[in-house]
Amino acid sequence: MSSRPVPESLLSPGLGEVWSAARHRLDRYGPQRRGSIASPGLDPASTLAMESLLGRKPAKRLDLQELEAALVARAIGRDLCDALTCLGHPPSAEAAQRRSDRARAQEARESLHCAVAVWDEPWAAAWADAVVGAGLLRDFDGESAARLATDVRRLLDHIEHPQFSASSRTEIAATLYGSAHALDSGTRRASAATHALRHRNGPLGERELWEAAGILPDRVSAPALVWSLPTDGASPLDMHVRFALHAGLPLHISLFALRKHPISVDAGTPVLVVENPRLVEAAAECSLPACVISSNGNPSTAVTTLLRQLQQAEASLWYHGDFDSPGIAICRRMHEFGCSPWMMDARDYADAIGQAKESDVQLMSDSKECGPTPWDPKLQPAFDHHRLIIHEEFVLDAVLNRFGRLNQ
Repeated sequence: MSSRPVPESLLSPGLGEVWSAARHRLDRYGPQRRGSIASPGLDPASTLAMESLLGRKPAKRLDLQELEAALVARAIGRDLCDALTCLGHPPSAEAAQRRSDRARAQEARESLHCAVAVWDEPWAAAWADAVVGAGLLRDFDGESAARLATDVRRLLDHIEHPQFSASSRTEIAATLYGSAHALDSGTRRASAATHALRHRNGPLGERELWEAAGILPDRVSAPALVWSLPTDGASPLDMHVRFALHAGLPLHISLFALRKHPISVDAGTPVLVVENPRLVEAAAECSLPACVISSNGNPSTAVTTLLRQLQQAEASLWYHGDFDSPGIAICRRMHEFGCSPWMMDARDYADAIGQAKESDVQLMSDSKECGPTPWDPKLQPAFDHHRLIIHEEFVLDAVLNRFGRLNQ
C-alpha cells in the first residue's frame, strides 16, 4: 500500500503531542508493541480531526492499535511506526540502539544460563548470575557468552581431571587457550573463572582461590622470605640457606627450590611466621637468634609449602600479624593451618593501644568487624569495640625480642 499525502488537519500543532507520545512509546518498547497512551488536552480543531480519524470522540486513553488501523486505512504509512514518520515523528536512532543493546544483553544472559544448565555443579546458575552481576557480559552477544562459559568449563574439567597436578597459570592458559596471557588477572575469562573457583572452593582471595585449585602464578615468583632457618640437611638448598645465615642475609626461597629440595629442621624448633616482610628485615638487622618467615599477607604456595615441610619436621610454628580485620582473618587461617598465635590475644591488643596512647600516636580505625578469634574469644569483642588498627611494625621490637628469648 502506498502512502497518500498527509491531510493538513493531521499535521496541526495540536496533534503533535499525540504523535510524539505514540512515538515515545514505540521508541521505548519497540516498534511492534502497542498498548495505549494518555490523550493530551486537544484544542477544538485537533479534537475534530481526531474524531474524523477514529470515527468517534477520542477517549481519555488512545488505543495505539486502533490508532494504527485508522492511519493505515487512510493510507498514511504501512504501520504505526511508518505512519508516525509520515506525520513528522521518525524513530529515534538512540532509542533503537538502546533496544538493540538490551536485546543483545538479554541474548547474552540467556545464552550463558543455557550453557551452564547442563553443568553438574549445583552452583552453576549462581555462578552465571555472579558473572552477569559483575558486568562480565558487557557488549557480549549470545555466541560470546556461550564461549565464555565453554572456556570456564574447560578450565574446571582440566583441574578436576584425575591426572591433574599443580601447574603454573601461564602454562595452563597456553595449554587450554593457546596464549600464556589468556588467564591474566583482569581479563574477563580470568574474572569469570575466579567466580567459578570461589563457588567451588569458598570465600578466599583471588590468589588463594587459584592456588587452592592447583593453579600457581609460577614456581619461582612469590617466594618465602626467611631469616635464620636452621635447616639440618645436606642438599644444595640447605647449604644455600646456611650460607645466607652465615652472611647475615635474609633469603627468598622459591617453590621450585622447596619442591626439589624439601627443608627439614630439628623437632621442636620454634619458627615465627609474620605477616609483613619488615619483621624479617628487622630480625636480620639485629641478628635475631630465631627463625622468622614472612607470609607477606595471605601466604603464597611457597610459604605454605615451607610451613608444611616444617610441620612434618615437627617444628613449633607461631604466627603474628596486624591487629586489623584482614590481619586477624589471616591469623585465623594460619591458626587453622596449625600455627599458634603469638602475641595476638586481647591483652596484647590492649597493651598496644595503651602504648600508642602513651606515645601520643593517632591510630587508624577499621570499619569492619574482625570475625571469630577462636584462639582467644576475648579478642573479637575487644577489637570490635575499639576498631583501632595496630600494624605489627608498631610492636616490632616486642614481638621479635620476646620470641628471640625462646631460643635462649
